[in-house]
Amino acid sequence: MEIDKTFYHTDNDYNKDIYEEYEQDIENYINQYAVENYNQIIQQDKRTNIVSIFSEMRANIIKWYPFEKNKSILEVGANYGEITYDLAKMCNEVTSIEFSERKMQCIAKRLNKVENVKLILCTNIKDLKLDEKYDYITLIGISEYAQKIGFKDLLDMLNWAQEHLNEDGKILLAMDNKFGVKYLAGSTRNKHEEKFANFREHITTDYQLYGKNELENILKSIGEIIYKFYYPVPNYKLTHMIYTDDYLPKNSRYNIYYADYEEILFEELSFLKEAIKNNQFHFFTNSYLIEISKKAISNITYVNYSNMRKGKYKIITKISSNQVTKEAYKEEGIKHIQQIQKNIERLKALGFITYEKTLENQIISPYISTPTMDEYLKKLLIEDKQSKFTEELDKWYEYVKSKIPKAESEKTIFEKYNIKVNHKEELTFLQDGFIDLIFQNVFYDGNEYIVFDQEWGDIAIPIEFIMYRSIKQFFFLNKELENKIDKEKIYAKYKIDKYIAVFEQLEEAWQKTIVDEEILKFYAEKWNRIISIEDMKFKSNQELGKVYLEKDKLQLEFNKKQEENIKLQNELNSLKNNSRFYRWTRFLKKG
Repeated sequence: MEIDKTFYHTDNDYNKDIYEEYEQDIENYINQYAVENYNQIIQQDKRTNIVSIFSEMRANIIKWYPFEKNKSILEVGANYGEITYDLAKMCNEVTSIEFSERKMQCIAKRLNKVENVKLILCTNIKDLKLDEKYDYITLIGISEYAQKIGFKDLLDMLNWAQEHLNEDGKILLAMDNKFGVKYLAGSTRNKHEEKFANFREHITTDYQLYGKNELENILKSIGEIIYKFYYPVPNYKLTHMIYTDDYLPKNSRYNIYYADYEEILFEELSFLKEAIKNNQFHFFTNSYLIEISKKAISNITYVNYSNMRKGKYKIITKISSNQVTKEAYKEEGIKHIQQIQKNIERLKALGFITYEKTLENQIISPYISTPTMDEYLKKLLIEDKQSKFTEELDKWYEYVKSKIPKAESEKTIFEKYNIKVNHKEELTFLQDGFIDLIFQNVFYDGNEYIVFDQEWGDIAIPIEFIMYRSIKQFFFLNKELENKIDKEKIYAKYKIDKYIAVFEQLEEAWQKTIVDEEILKFYAEKWNRIISIEDMKFKSNQELGKVYLEKDKLQLEFNKKQEENIKLQNELNSLKNNSRFYRWTRFLKKG
């Protein structure tokens, strides 16, 4: 690909601090692998900064956005082209600006099969002469370096973007939050940066982060615009979910990760759970995505990516004010969408209520404001209505059993996964294996059940397993409610208690067919980064102990040397006293 270097005169490594130690490896990988084989890189190298460059999840920050196909995009700060490839698939024309020649060469190599991208390498963006205006301008991970690429500050950058935007165009800005929980927990942008650098006056950084109030004040200074905040979690780099003020989280559950060198002082999700209770999610969330326009903004209120799944099962769920849409994450996932449609048709045939339907390889349903069954059950326990809680469990159990016929075949889900089960005859096997008929996937307010998200249809499964999964998931998400009711008694009531071990084995076997093992391994390493206050004290005491041991060792050596010195002095005095020359000298001195 050709690179326009008209406005380039010297390299500007504006974020070299983050990638400096990885540059050569990144370059080697890009030269070695085609884009469609980047998953092979992650299989062998799970360092956080490598995964963030080559994972398809990096584009999640914009993959959901309703770009119009016949429009143009200006991408400012392409980095290594992590989202450029996806932008090129979404719009007819993409112009990507980068400030590092080394990175630009990597982008050109990465996009060597893409025809609708123009590359511009420049040093100072204010010197750049652009001949056209654009429908979209993306500022993803570049705005914190506004001063390093030629702007006075972030406001100057946004005013510049406005000047290069079509009248009905949109700006998409993504950056980390100064008060993000990960920074409060001790995360740093690189291994050389001190913890809490943004909150310590004597430390200067070469980037500028902002809190939400600061960002809103800047946005209000621009003029006649409208804007919308999105909250990507855990951040904008490897996004799992995206919230908005119209759809805020009720709990903190997303995939977290940290850099390989970090030691985190407390659990991010636990902190954020408490922030959510106090309506402070927007203040402590790790990143912001801001949509800016003069005329209209997206009506999407929530996005969910099934990041942990294998490619053929990945879907994107998008919720707007009046509709829920599910679509395949990539082309190989269309078969899964088609399978969901078959499940929907079967559920309707069995008499279940569901409002989902298929339209052009998408699952569409109206937005339903009714609480989910797990929310309804949670409310009952909070209000100490334990008897009503158990009554509702019985009601649901009988409802499912009445709707799905008993299995007639001897082959069940246990045989499929080669799992041996004792007393199998005591279980109630259902003909249709809707394994995900859990409380979270049912709308219910005490009246009628409306089922949704029934992605999985398997062969005969026991209703006891469905209940087990429902109850286990309910208490996993609401640990504080375990003191309200005896979970073990519930298991016993539905004859689950003696099958728990085999059910766990079945759950693990089933999950392995869905989950991407390499992504799972990447996230599993996150716990190695968390270090408690007790751990810190222990490590401090260990280091202090080493100092005292060394001191004691040196003291022993000093005492030993002293003893040797005294011994030698005594021997010397003895020799002197016994010397004939010494005796005559002493006699003559006396005379």
